[in-house]
Amino acid sequence: DFAGGGLSSDLGPVLLRGVDLQIGLTRRLAAALPDRRHQSYVSHSYHDLLTQRIYQIGCGYEDGNDANSLRHDPMFKLGAARLPFDAAAALASGATISRFEHAASRQDIYRVSEALVEQFIAGFAGPPKSLILDLDHSEDACYGQQPLAFYNHHYGSTCYLPLMIFDGQSGGLIAAVLRPGRRPFGEENAMIMRRVLKRIRQHFPDTHILVRGDGHFSGPELMGLIDGMSNMDFIFGFACNTKLLAMAEPTRVRAIDRWVAAQSQDVAPNAVRLFDEFTYKARSWPRAWRVLLKAEVMALGENTRFIVTSLPGLDAGMLYEDIYCARGQAENYIKHLKDDLAADRTSCTSFLANCMRLLLHAAAYILHQQLRTEGLR
Repeated sequence: DFAGGGLSSDLGPVLLRGVDLQIGLTRRLAAALPDRRHQSYVSHSYHDLLTQRIYQIGCGYEDGNDANSLRHDPMFKLGAARLPFDAAAALASGATISRFEHAASRQDIYRVSEALVEQFIAGFAGPPKSLILDLDHSEDACYGQQPLAFYNHHYGSTCYLPLMIFDGQSGGLIAAVLRPGRRPFGEENAMIMRRVLKRIRQHFPDTHILVRGDGHFSGPELMGLIDGMSNMDFIFGFACNTKLLAMAEPTRVRAIDRWVAAQSQDVAPNAVRLFDEFTYKARSWPRAWRVLLKAEVMALGENTRFIVTSLPGLDAGMLYEDIYCARGQAENYIKHLKDDLAADRTSCTSFLANCMRLLLHAAAYILHQQLRTEGLR
């Protein structure tokens, strides 16, 4: 006949199911969520709901109410291991998805976050020699009256400011923590990282771990935490102050002189960069650390930057350009989360529901990343 038969525009659920079966992501997340519902009235288990919601996000359907039509899609049914043309095997509706997200408690959020860290650890066949953890915050603009959304002057918007932690070498997501829109304090960064680092260290006791981030993380609490752990280092951006500027003045002047001299050449360089380093101890720091200086002069003006690190050896230029600047790749991972997977669609009516929604988008990112790095190999 001409009814079209069973049609779907999505192959994605089958691909994501293949990856999920290999790494056991949705099973691990479901095991972290105790089902407190009355089982006599349950048609869809938590594993079914997680599978449906995460696969839909991974295929570009980030809204929960997309489930009202996709619940009958034959390919999404196949992805959820249901008969594609059985009307009684329909997936959950948008209302059920909404109830699932809003039922999350603080303990549920904590257990699912732990499960994501365990998922990252389980991706290694054996303990790696080294790990690089990239930390970064990202604007999650809010529209309406979402709880704990605050105006952030840096971004010029009312937003959340979630913390993302990635593996700097593979792009794997380790943790995604939804935060209020205010700038994080050092104690908060240290609290989150303490739990992540201890969990990783339990499985990889001899792995060298480098924690990398911008100036948001160069607080004495986090630096002291990392310094107090064995076989662990950090490299962070650092805001300048009058004392650092005075120490950097000789190098800055030399960079300006070289820039002026270069203008008389036939082909003038785009920029002149000089690097230097010195030992510095702020009043709040537990001890002195290496502070690296980049004195750069361009046509647009000067660009003086500082970073602080506990890494020994290597010259300042190599540490800055080859190690510190590589953290910028984390911004591409965040773009994948936000632009491709709409992880900033935190429009639920409670903060905990928005936390759960961010974790679901993080799970979809893990499936994408595993498909890209393992499945496409």
